Amino acid sequence: MAYLRLARWPNLLIIGLIFLLAKTQLVDPISELSGVISCISDLHWLLIALATIFIAASGNVVNDIFDQNIDFHNKPDRIIVGNTISEEKAWNFYYGLGSVGLGLGMLLCWNLGNLSNSLIFMLSAGGLYFYSYSYKRQFLIGNLVVAFLAGLVPFLPLYIQMMCTPNTWMELPWAPVLVALGFFSFLTTLIREMIKDMEDLKGDQLLKCTTIPIVLGIKVTKVIVILLLMVLMVTIVSLQTGFIQEKDWLMFWYFLIAIQLPAAAIILQVLRAKIPKEFHLASTLTKVLMLGGILSLIVFRITLL
Repeated sequence: MAYLRLARWPNLLIIGLIFLLAKTQLVDPISELSGVISCISDLHWLLIALATIFIAASGNVVNDIFDQNIDFHNKPDRIIVGNTISEEKAWNFYYGLGSVGLGLGMLLCWNLGNLSNSLIFMLSAGGLYFYSYSYKRQFLIGNLVVAFLAGLVPFLPLYIQMMCTPNTWMELPWAPVLVALGFFSFLTTLIREMIKDMEDLKGDQLLKCTTIPIVLGIKVTKVIVILLLMVLMVTIVSLQTGFIQEKDWLMFWYFLIAIQLPAAAIILQVLRAKIPKEFHLASTLTKVLMLGGILSLIVFRITLL
Protein backbone atom coordinates (compact mmCIF):
# COMPACT_ATOMS: atom_id res chain seq x y z
CA MET A 1 0.00 0.00 0.00
CA ALA A 2 2.90 2.37 0.66
CA TYR A 3 4.10 1.97 -2.92
CA LEU A 4 0.58 2.53 -4.24
CA ARG A 5 0.25 5.68 -2.15
CA LEU A 6 3.66 6.84 -3.35
CA ALA A 7 2.51 6.43 -6.96
CA ARG A 8 -0.77 8.22 -6.03
CA TRP A 9 -3.04 5.50 -7.30
CA PRO A 10 -6.27 7.62 -7.28
CA ASN A 11 -4.69 10.00 -9.82
CA LEU A 12 -3.65 7.03 -11.95
CA LEU A 13 -7.20 5.66 -11.87
CA ILE A 14 -8.45 9.01 -13.18
CA ILE A 15 -6.01 8.79 -16.12
CA GLY A 16 -7.19 5.27 -16.85
CA LEU A 17 -10.80 6.47 -16.64
CA ILE A 18 -10.10 9.17 -19.22
CA PHE A 19 -8.86 6.62 -21.76
CA LEU A 20 -11.63 4.13 -20.96
CA LEU A 21 -14.43 6.67 -21.33
CA ALA A 22 -12.83 8.33 -24.36
CA LYS A 23 -12.90 5.00 -26.16
CA THR A 24 -16.19 3.51 -24.97
CA GLN A 25 -18.29 6.66 -24.63
CA LEU A 26 -16.86 8.83 -27.41
CA VAL A 27 -14.74 7.29 -30.16
CA ASP A 28 -16.59 3.96 -30.53
CA PRO A 29 -20.16 5.33 -30.61
CA ILE A 30 -19.29 8.26 -32.89
CA SER A 31 -17.38 5.91 -35.20
CA GLU A 32 -20.48 3.73 -35.42
CA LEU A 33 -22.78 6.67 -36.14
CA SER A 34 -20.53 8.57 -38.56
CA GLY A 35 -18.86 5.67 -40.34
CA VAL A 36 -15.43 7.23 -39.69
CA ILE A 37 -13.64 4.33 -38.04
CA SER A 38 -10.67 4.93 -35.75
CA CYS A 39 -7.52 3.08 -36.75
CA ILE A 40 -6.56 2.67 -33.08
CA SER A 41 -7.16 -0.95 -32.09
CA ASP A 42 -8.09 -2.13 -28.61
CA LEU A 43 -4.46 -3.16 -28.09
CA HIS A 44 -3.27 0.32 -29.06
CA TRP A 45 -5.69 1.91 -26.58
CA LEU A 46 -4.42 -0.39 -23.84
CA LEU A 47 -0.78 0.36 -24.63
CA ILE A 48 -1.24 4.13 -24.70
CA ALA A 49 -3.24 4.05 -21.46
CA LEU A 50 -0.68 1.90 -19.62
CA ALA A 51 2.27 3.91 -20.97
CA THR A 52 0.69 7.14 -19.75
CA ILE A 53 -0.22 5.66 -16.36
CA PHE A 54 3.29 4.27 -15.71
CA ILE A 55 4.98 7.51 -16.78
CA ALA A 56 2.61 9.55 -14.60
CA ALA A 57 3.27 7.18 -11.68
CA SER A 58 7.03 7.62 -12.09
CA GLY A 59 6.51 11.40 -12.05
CA ASN A 60 4.57 11.15 -8.79
CA VAL A 61 7.33 9.07 -7.21
CA VAL A 62 10.20 11.35 -8.20
CA ASN A 63 8.16 14.34 -7.04
CA ASP A 64 8.00 12.90 -3.52
CA ILE A 65 11.72 12.07 -3.61
CA PHE A 66 12.69 15.66 -4.39
CA ASP A 67 10.05 17.11 -2.03
CA GLN A 68 11.22 15.39 1.16
CA ASN A 69 12.36 18.61 2.83
CA ILE A 70 9.28 20.57 1.76
CA ASP A 71 6.92 17.78 2.84
CA PHE A 72 8.65 17.65 6.24
CA HIS A 73 7.30 21.17 6.88
CA ASN A 74 4.01 21.02 4.95
CA LYS A 75 2.68 17.52 5.64
CA PRO A 76 4.93 15.60 8.08
CA ASP A 77 2.19 13.04 8.79
CA ARG A 78 2.00 12.01 5.12
CA ILE A 79 5.69 11.49 4.34
CA ILE A 80 6.45 8.17 2.63
CA VAL A 81 9.97 8.52 1.20
CA GLY A 82 12.50 8.27 3.99
CA ASN A 83 9.86 6.94 6.33
CA THR A 84 7.89 3.94 5.09
CA ILE A 85 10.03 3.54 1.97
CA SER A 86 13.75 4.33 1.82
CA GLU A 87 15.01 6.85 -0.72
CA GLU A 88 17.04 4.14 -2.48
CA LYS A 89 13.96 1.94 -2.92
CA ALA A 90 11.95 4.95 -4.07
CA TRP A 91 14.53 5.67 -6.79
CA ASN A 92 14.44 2.03 -7.90
CA PHE A 93 10.64 2.21 -8.01
CA TYR A 94 10.87 5.40 -10.10
CA TYR A 95 13.31 3.85 -12.60
CA GLY A 96 11.17 0.73 -12.88
CA LEU A 97 7.92 2.61 -13.52
CA GLY A 98 9.56 4.99 -15.99
CA SER A 99 11.24 2.17 -17.90
CA VAL A 100 7.98 0.24 -18.24
CA GLY A 101 6.10 3.37 -19.34
CA LEU A 102 8.68 4.34 -21.96
CA GLY A 103 8.96 0.72 -23.13
CA LEU A 104 5.20 0.49 -23.67
CA GLY A 105 5.16 3.82 -25.48
CA MET A 106 7.97 2.71 -27.79
CA LEU A 107 6.24 -0.62 -28.39
CA LEU A 108 3.05 1.22 -29.37
CA CYS A 109 4.82 3.53 -31.82
CA TRP A 110 6.87 0.66 -33.27
CA ASN A 111 3.69 -1.36 -33.81
CA LEU A 112 2.18 1.62 -35.65
CA GLY A 113 5.27 1.87 -37.85
CA ASN A 114 6.86 5.06 -36.53
CA LEU A 115 9.19 4.57 -33.57
CA SER A 116 10.30 8.22 -33.66
CA ASN A 117 6.84 9.27 -32.44
CA SER A 118 7.68 7.74 -29.06
CA LEU A 119 9.54 11.00 -28.45
CA ILE A 120 6.33 12.39 -26.94
CA PHE A 121 6.51 9.82 -24.14
CA MET A 122 10.20 10.60 -23.55
CA LEU A 123 9.52 14.33 -23.38
CA SER A 124 6.62 13.75 -20.98
CA ALA A 125 8.80 11.65 -18.67
CA GLY A 126 11.57 14.25 -18.85
CA GLY A 127 9.12 17.07 -18.22
CA LEU A 128 7.83 15.38 -15.06
CA TYR A 129 11.39 14.79 -13.81
CA PHE A 130 12.51 18.39 -14.33
CA TYR A 131 9.20 19.66 -12.92
CA SER A 132 9.97 17.85 -9.67
CA TYR A 133 13.68 18.68 -9.74
CA SER A 134 13.40 22.39 -10.45
CA TYR A 135 10.40 23.81 -12.32
CA LYS A 136 7.82 23.47 -9.53
CA ARG A 137 9.90 25.74 -7.30
CA GLN A 138 10.05 28.47 -9.96
CA PHE A 139 7.58 31.23 -10.71
CA LEU A 140 4.69 29.97 -12.90
CA ILE A 141 6.75 27.64 -15.12
CA GLY A 142 6.12 24.60 -12.91
CA ASN A 143 2.38 25.25 -12.88
CA LEU A 144 2.31 25.54 -16.68
CA VAL A 145 4.42 22.42 -17.24
CA VAL A 146 2.24 20.10 -15.15
CA ALA A 147 -0.97 21.69 -16.52
CA PHE A 148 0.28 21.20 -20.08
CA LEU A 149 1.11 17.54 -19.42
CA ALA A 150 -2.34 16.99 -17.87
CA GLY A 151 -3.99 18.65 -20.86
CA LEU A 152 -1.92 16.46 -23.17
CA VAL A 153 -3.57 13.24 -21.94
CA PRO A 154 -6.85 13.63 -23.90
CA PHE A 155 -4.84 14.64 -26.99
CA LEU A 156 -2.81 11.41 -27.03
CA PRO A 157 -5.48 9.35 -28.88
CA LEU A 158 -5.52 12.04 -31.58
CA TYR A 159 -1.73 11.94 -31.74
CA ILE A 160 -1.78 8.16 -32.14
CA GLN A 161 -4.55 8.44 -34.74
CA MET A 162 -2.30 10.63 -36.89
CA MET A 163 0.27 7.82 -37.03
CA CYS A 164 -2.04 5.47 -38.89
CA THR A 165 -4.32 7.66 -41.02
CA PRO A 166 -3.70 10.29 -43.69
CA ASN A 167 -6.48 12.49 -42.29
CA THR A 168 -5.68 15.41 -40.03
CA TRP A 169 -6.97 14.97 -36.50
CA MET A 170 -9.42 17.89 -36.81
CA GLU A 171 -11.22 15.95 -39.56
CA LEU A 172 -12.16 13.30 -37.01
CA PRO A 173 -15.73 13.74 -35.69
CA TRP A 174 -14.70 13.03 -32.09
CA ALA A 175 -11.73 15.41 -32.14
CA PRO A 176 -13.57 18.56 -30.88
CA VAL A 177 -14.71 16.78 -27.72
CA LEU A 178 -11.19 15.55 -26.92
CA VAL A 179 -9.80 19.04 -27.60
CA ALA A 180 -12.38 20.51 -25.22
CA LEU A 181 -11.51 17.90 -22.58
CA GLY A 182 -7.81 18.71 -23.04
CA PHE A 183 -8.49 22.42 -22.47
CA PHE A 184 -10.58 21.56 -19.41
CA SER A 185 -7.79 19.34 -18.02
CA PHE A 186 -5.20 22.06 -18.60
CA LEU A 187 -7.24 24.79 -16.94
CA THR A 188 -8.41 22.80 -13.91
CA THR A 189 -4.91 21.43 -13.31
CA LEU A 190 -3.44 24.94 -13.49
CA ILE A 191 -6.03 26.10 -10.95
CA ARG A 192 -5.32 23.19 -8.63
CA GLU A 193 -1.54 23.69 -8.81
CA MET A 194 -1.93 27.33 -7.76
CA ILE A 195 -4.19 26.32 -4.87
CA LYS A 196 -1.64 23.69 -3.78
CA ASP A 197 1.08 26.37 -3.88
CA MET A 198 -0.98 28.44 -1.43
CA GLU A 199 -1.47 25.36 0.74
CA ASP A 200 2.29 24.63 0.77
CA LEU A 201 3.38 28.23 1.30
CA LYS A 202 5.16 27.64 4.61
CA GLY A 203 7.49 24.88 3.46
CA ASP A 204 8.13 26.57 0.11
CA GLN A 205 9.19 29.79 1.85
CA LEU A 206 11.64 27.96 4.11
CA LEU A 207 13.33 26.39 1.10
CA LYS A 208 13.39 29.69 -0.82
CA CYS A 209 11.06 28.66 -3.65
CA THR A 210 9.66 31.33 -5.95
CA THR A 211 6.11 30.10 -6.47
CA ILE A 212 3.31 32.50 -7.37
CA PRO A 213 2.01 32.98 -3.78
CA ILE A 214 5.54 33.73 -2.56
CA VAL A 215 6.31 36.24 -5.32
CA LEU A 216 2.90 37.90 -5.70
CA GLY A 217 1.28 37.12 -2.37
CA ILE A 218 -1.75 35.09 -1.33
CA LYS A 219 -4.31 37.78 -2.21
CA VAL A 220 -3.09 38.18 -5.79
CA THR A 221 -2.87 34.42 -6.24
CA LYS A 222 -6.46 34.10 -5.05
CA VAL A 223 -7.54 36.68 -7.63
CA ILE A 224 -5.74 34.76 -10.41
CA VAL A 225 -7.37 31.47 -9.36
CA ILE A 226 -10.81 33.04 -9.21
CA LEU A 227 -10.36 34.67 -12.63
CA LEU A 228 -9.35 31.32 -14.14
CA LEU A 229 -12.41 29.69 -12.59
CA MET A 230 -14.59 32.44 -14.03
CA VAL A 231 -13.09 31.83 -17.48
CA LEU A 232 -14.04 28.18 -17.11
CA MET A 233 -17.55 29.01 -15.95
CA VAL A 234 -18.15 31.49 -18.78
CA THR A 235 -16.95 28.89 -21.29
CA ILE A 236 -19.37 26.35 -19.82
CA VAL A 237 -22.19 28.91 -20.01
CA SER A 238 -21.56 29.25 -23.76
CA LEU A 239 -21.90 25.47 -24.07
CA GLN A 240 -25.06 25.47 -21.99
CA THR A 241 -26.56 28.13 -24.24
CA GLY A 242 -26.07 25.74 -27.14
CA PHE A 243 -27.67 22.93 -25.12
CA ILE A 244 -30.72 25.10 -24.48
CA GLN A 245 -31.06 25.90 -28.19
CA GLU A 246 -30.86 22.19 -29.01
CA LYS A 247 -33.18 21.35 -26.10
CA ASP A 248 -30.54 19.05 -24.69
CA TRP A 249 -31.66 19.44 -21.09
CA LEU A 250 -29.69 16.46 -19.80
CA MET A 251 -26.36 18.02 -20.78
CA PHE A 252 -27.51 21.45 -19.57
CA TRP A 253 -28.39 20.22 -16.07
CA TYR A 254 -25.35 17.94 -15.86
CA PHE A 255 -22.95 20.81 -16.59
CA LEU A 256 -24.80 23.01 -14.12
CA ILE A 257 -24.60 20.47 -11.28
CA ALA A 258 -21.26 18.74 -12.02
CA ILE A 259 -19.22 21.70 -13.32
CA GLN A 260 -20.74 25.07 -12.45
CA LEU A 261 -21.66 24.30 -8.84
CA PRO A 262 -18.25 22.80 -7.90
CA ALA A 263 -16.52 25.75 -9.61
CA ALA A 264 -18.62 28.20 -7.59
CA ALA A 265 -17.87 26.22 -4.41
CA ILE A 266 -14.13 26.43 -5.13
CA ILE A 267 -14.37 30.21 -5.55
CA LEU A 268 -16.12 30.55 -2.18
CA GLN A 269 -13.61 28.22 -0.48
CA VAL A 270 -10.60 30.05 -1.96
CA LEU A 271 -12.03 33.39 -0.79
CA ARG A 272 -12.43 32.18 2.79
CA ALA A 273 -9.27 30.04 2.99
CA LYS A 274 -6.54 31.24 5.34
CA ILE A 275 -4.81 28.12 6.64
CA PRO A 276 -3.39 25.06 4.78
CA LYS A 277 -6.33 22.85 5.79
CA GLU A 278 -8.78 25.25 4.13
CA PHE A 279 -6.71 25.45 0.95
CA HIS A 280 -6.52 21.64 0.94
CA LEU A 281 -10.33 21.52 0.88
CA ALA A 282 -10.33 23.83 -2.14
CA SER A 283 -7.82 21.51 -3.81
CA THR A 284 -10.06 18.51 -3.09
CA LEU A 285 -13.05 20.34 -4.59
CA THR A 286 -10.95 20.87 -7.72
CA LYS A 287 -10.57 17.10 -8.00
CA VAL A 288 -14.37 16.82 -7.83
CA LEU A 289 -14.58 19.37 -10.64
CA MET A 290 -12.10 17.37 -12.73
CA LEU A 291 -14.04 14.17 -12.20
CA GLY A 292 -17.25 15.92 -13.22
CA GLY A 293 -15.67 16.96 -16.50
CA ILE A 294 -14.40 13.44 -17.23
CA LEU A 295 -17.74 11.79 -16.43
CA SER A 296 -19.48 14.17 -18.85
CA LEU A 297 -18.36 11.75 -21.56
CA ILE A 298 -20.91 9.25 -20.23
CA VAL A 299 -23.70 11.84 -20.45
CA PHE A 300 -22.48 12.77 -23.93
CA ARG A 301 -22.86 9.13 -24.97
CA ILE A 302 -26.39 9.01 -23.60
CA THR A 303 -27.39 12.04 -25.67
CA LEU A 304 -26.15 10.27 -28.82
CA LEU A 305 -28.48 7.30 -28.31
